[in-house]
Amino acid sequence: MFGVLAEEPEQIEQSYASCQPWPEQVVLDGERETLGLYLTGHPINQYLKEIERYVGGVRLKDMHPTERGKVITAAGLVVAARVMVTKRGNRIGICTLDDRSGRLEVMLFTDALDKYQQLLEKDRILIVSGQVSFDDFSGGLKMTAREVMDIDEAREKYARGLAISLTDRQIDDQLLNRLRQSLEPHRSGTIPVHLYYQRRMHARGCVLARRGVSLRAIVY
Repeated sequence: MFGVLAEEPEQIEQSYASCQPWPEQVVLDGERETLGLYLTGHPINQYLKEIERYVGGVRLKDMHPTERGKVITAAGLVVAARVMVTKRGNRIGICTLDDRSGRLEVMLFTDALDKYQQLLEKDRILIVSGQVSFDDFSGGLKMTAREVMDIDEAREKYARGLAISLTDRQIDDQLLNRLRQSLEPHRSGTIPVHLYYQRRMHARGCVLARRGVSLRAIVY
């Protein structure tokens, strides 16, 4: 009886609008703003291989107190930064670095703060050299900074060369002229600049600038 009276449930068709996924940075910013942490990734991921070369492969989780006078280098994303004034009127900069493996608090006293304060911005990647010690207040580690660089400055300091890779569809006389004009002001530099571009059947090379900055093209 009940089987006869029962009606089949009405099927409702659902449709979803087609849209592009959010960029990773938008997702990460949203996670941080709503949850206070990153879940699906970390903004520093795309820079990890690069900054590991600057710090000798040492991650923040591997930091330990240094011997007196010994300076080590650390790198990470600035997740917090502030400037405070002591009772004596001295200014101290404090920033927290995060490299996904751990966090490190960095202290900049008066001289260092005067020199590097403009770099203490949230979401900036910094490479910092200094001495590491225990922080009695937090129970963790802190670094007293001697030198601070952003990633652009680190690239200039540690770079051994610049390679530009292009296909034969991209390269033409106009592009070569633009590259030459861009490099010309830096002729006194010491870092070689190599241009690699692909072309079938044969190979040749050219130099776009001399005296320190050279641009060599290899075609294959």
